[in-house]
Amino acid sequence: MSRLRYLNPFLVRRAVRDARRAFSGGGPTAVRVVRIGRPQGIFLPSSQIDFEVIARDESTNRFTTAVPVPWPYAWGYRVARVLRLPLVRRLDPERVRFKLPIPRP
Repeated sequence: MSRLRYLNPFLVRRAVRDARRAFSGGGPTAVRVVRIGRPQGIFLPSSQIDFEVIARDESTNRFTTAVPVPWPYAWGYRVARVLRLPLVRRLDPERVRFKLPIPRP
């Protein structure tokens, strides 16, 4: 995956297709974050996120996208990993999972 993927203006078609897929099945009821990747990149760090959109008919659509990571956070994370700091050593972004329900009116 390209590190500058979120800056590419030619991916509008794919974004529209993904949005249609997310709203199929009666609309979304929840978004579940499955995996957050470690920061990649030196000058413009990004992280890959895998998430699922759960529709009203209980179907799930899985998406993968790159999101920008603030530069101080990415470098602080890398330095802490090199220094083997206990708190960061225990924190593994690959194992972060949570679900966010979408309220209906």
